[in-house]
Amino acid sequence: MRFEKSPSYFMQYAGLKAACLGLRLLPYNVACAFGRSLTALAPRIMKKRFERSVRDVQLAFPEKSEQGARAIAYQSWKNMGQILAEFIKLSSYSREEVMRRVPIRGLEKLQKANAQKTGGIVHIGHFTNWEAFGLGVSAAGIDSIVMAQRVDNPYVDEETNRLRHVFGGFTIYSNHDAKPFFATMRVLKKGRMLGILTDQNVVSGEIFMHFLGRPAAISPITALLAIRQKVPIFPVVVTRENGKLVCTVEDPIVTDLEYSTENVRLLTRKLTDIYERWIRQSPGNWLWAHNRWKREEEGKRWFAEHPECQIK
Repeated sequence: MRFEKSPSYFMQYAGLKAACLGLRLLPYNVACAFGRSLTALAPRIMKKRFERSVRDVQLAFPEKSEQGARAIAYQSWKNMGQILAEFIKLSSYSREEVMRRVPIRGLEKLQKANAQKTGGIVHIGHFTNWEAFGLGVSAAGIDSIVMAQRVDNPYVDEETNRLRHVFGGFTIYSNHDAKPFFATMRVLKKGRMLGILTDQNVVSGEIFMHFLGRPAAISPITALLAIRQKVPIFPVVVTRENGKLVCTVEDPIVTDLEYSTENVRLLTRKLTDIYERWIRQSPGNWLWAHNRWKREEEGKRWFAEHPECQIK
């Protein structure tokens, strides 16, 4: 029922579509400012969810005051509106304009893997503007696929994918496709680039691991695929600099680990540490609206039964 079309879903989509059309008519900087102002209303309109964001920030950064935690949560919510505005504007531009506004440092690393058909995994998440990187890398001619969770509203999901892939590519749904793991295997075997949003709660096949100090259900799929397929992992972080969305491709992680549950866990820990580093450097740019610790209590019970895995 989650993904079936309904009148209520259509009304939500219609409202979003109208907002998107309005954003397209505005200059880029004005649209971004307007987007931020819309989601700045979160503390009033979605108070319960906003307060959960504040609590999560406080638990992740206990050294910060309540006022400091609220400032980070507020910045994060405003960032969501800016992401929408940037995404809408960028998806309407030419390849050349997208590449100008979304420069990719280290693009040559992806181009080399793409040219040699070795394949690779982009390690990215809901930080600053992940959709901008997808548009930027596709505009640059990198043959890439993204793995993400399907949006409950099918109208919104279809529109998001249409905009996400204006320059090519497609989406593999981790929470809807019958066999997403095998679909990703086929992508990598063909030597293509696979982007995986790494920071979402998972409901099956998880590894319980501490994330920002708290037990969380983390997907091991990036580590599992890298070990099985012997492909490099490219960590990518997005920052805003001088009005541009700068995407930095860090040095690839190349593993020669043999497949085992322990090695998958070790590599997943390494990837999680990289993502934590980005968040700690700029916490207001992460999507704290996600209920990332939805399975925390389950994770605590798991750690109680497996004290040898209590590495934080």
